[in-house]
Amino acid sequence: MFENSTCTISPQIQDLITVLTRQEDFGHESRSVPRETVVCPVTIQLQYELERFRGFTKDISSGGVCLITQDEIKVEQIATLAIYRADDLPTKLRARCIWQKPFGNGYYQSGWRFLRRVLQNVD
Repeated sequence: MFENSTCTISPQIQDLITVLTRQEDFGHESRSVPRETVVCPVTIQLQYELERFRGFTKDISSGGVCLITQDEIKVEQIATLAIYRADDLPTKLRARCIWQKPFGNGYYQSGWRFLRRVLQNVD
């Protein structure tokens, strides 16, 4: 798809596309609930922290979500995840990081288990 495109893709974006589409990431499903590949922006606010940082989803299921971030996240960390939909309204959920690993050049991949939904509020 991207090879035939007339636009120029930066090497960083091309590297990210390559990492995101690696075949070894697929087909090793050990979840009891199926996941759906979906990419949307996420704002992460760690528990007891005021600062927020950004990332995006790689896939999501009814039990959790896989995130890609430039910030390394500690396993067992709890956070509020604001997942932005196409209508630009965030759904906020509490989640616990259950695993993380390096993901490409300067990025991290982490798996999160949903804890409970957070009431919607205006920031």
